[in-house]
Amino acid sequence: MVPTRSDEPTSSSGPERITSASLPSPPDSPGGSSAGDPSRRVSSTRVRWGLAGLAAAGCAYVAIVDPNTSSFYPQCPFRALTGLDCPGCGMTRALHSALHGQLLQAADHNLLMVIVAIIAVVWWAFAALQRRRGRPPVRFRLSPRVIGAIGIVVVGFWVLRNLPMQPFHWLNSAA
Repeated sequence: MVPTRSDEPTSSSGPERITSASLPSPPDSPGGSSAGDPSRRVSSTRVRWGLAGLAAAGCAYVAIVDPNTSSFYPQCPFRALTGLDCPGCGMTRALHSALHGQLLQAADHNLLMVIVAIIAVVWWAFAALQRRRGRPPVRFRLSPRVIGAIGIVVVGFWVLRNLPMQPFHWLNSAA
């Protein structure tokens, strides 16, 4: 028979079950499990502000250091191997142009990034407006169909930007 704590009832109908409540707490955690301890849990607000700070720092760096002239930025491995643009080629240069207010030049570097950024800004503004009105914020859910559609758009953009004929030639990253 397995020894039990004095406050647990003993059972004579077979072997006893050992649960996490019946095990002693490890010495490094004063109250047992830290999952419910609010002092050890990171709030989603802190995570959001931390990610926003990292994004702002990255954008500030890209705005200051021009990717068109700096050799600090890494080259796209897909482009280095194949000579073709991947869907992300030109995103850093597009971000640099957009941060300097040159949206047409940003679209020339990577049209897909500009479209996604515009959709993200509109979604964020709408969610902020909903919160300000006291309504629940808009939830961002991706169904399997939406994920498939996004995949088709990205692959279509990838193929079209590498076609050497007009009118698709302008979709390349213009590097």
